[in-house]
Amino acid sequence: MIWGGLPAGIIKAAEDNSVLIIVSEEIIQEINRTLAYPRLRRIYEEAGISREQLIEAVIRIGKLVNVKTKVNIVHEDPADNKFLECALDGNAGYVVSGDEHLLRIERYRRIRILSVKQFLKLLEESKNY
Repeated sequence: MIWGGLPAGIIKAAEDNSVLIIVSEEIIQEINRTLAYPRLRRIYEEAGISREQLIEAVIRIGKLVNVKTKVNIVHEDPADNKFLECALDGNAGYVVSGDEHLLRIERYRRIRILSVKQFLKLLEESKNY
């Protein structure tokens, strides 16, 4: 596994087919931009992993959704709307994020917006039932 920290639990659940991660082209582009940040680049390069390998893993693990829906819900950072749009068109029940603008919304239509920690707790609780 090339992932670390709390998000690794979600990736493992996806690899075990316990959850489905959905992504859009726009989200993949944002991940690619984010991975260029020096702090993150240092982490994965020290682990001997390239940015291309990480993007390929996201594409392999995730289901690509063709997004057609447009919303204007996240007013503080309109670029964050892409996550809700992907969730809507991908029929997702959850958006898992560390972004404070999204987390403040908590719920949009049928979609709950949770932190990684909250989502992992939910997964753990669902195993116990």
